Amino acid sequence: MTGQRPSFDEFVAPLRADAPAPDRMPLAELPVGDYALVTWLDDVHAHNPFDVAVEAEIVARWDTASLRDVYALVFPDADTDLPGAPSS
Repeated sequence: MTGQRPSFDEFVAPLRADAPAPDRMPLAELPVGDYALVTWLDDVHAHNPFDVAVEAEIVARWDTASLRDVYALVFPDADTDLPGAPSS
């Protein structure tokens, strides 16, 4: 899967193993917890490398960024594919 853009649902599937992860809830408030999120982000980075600026943005916005925000940061060309995403 390296280099291929997954759908948003595929992207967040590991976080929805037990219960749906709210798409717009800030990362810091997700029920899976910070450790699971960091582990998931490491895996995302391994399959779809992103640069240090993206990583810094995710960390800086930990209390406000949602899973949809992270998806848009990792796949900036895909943010318009999301239902309800603002149009450019």
